[in-house]
Amino acid sequence: MKHPYPVKRKVRFRWIRPPPCRVPVVLAVAVAALLLLLACEQSGEKVTLLVTVGSEFAACENGSEGKCLVVNGELFYYTVENFQYEEGYYYRLRIERQDLYPGDEEPPQGASKYRYRLIDVISKLPSIRDR
Repeated sequence: MKHPYPVKRKVRFRWIRPPPCRVPVVLAVAVAALLLLLACEQSGEKVTLLVTVGSEFAACENGSEGKCLVVNGELFYYTVENFQYEEGYYYRLRIERQDLYPGDEEPPQGASKYRYRLIDVISKLPSIRDR
């Protein structure tokens, strides 16, 4: 005689391979995001500037014997990365100024607070004297 209610057997479930562990993936993403935030914080604010560079060097007024560029009518004591200045030409440039020491952090003595990088040479016109 058949049993009126069929008896169910307990089936043991066994993993053939262990389940995937998501902890390393989540940890790696969190570390990458933290590093990205730290890199952005240390790089400082970037500002794009349009400047005019004079056609001749001028004597620097800070006591050094070097020559300075004249940018927007004032002495410019810094260098602009990727810019090859040729005396006798007026330049109109698009440059990027990056704050190397954001916040209240002060640069070491003698170091520049900013880094300047050339984005684009808008125009290069010969000086009137050279025409």
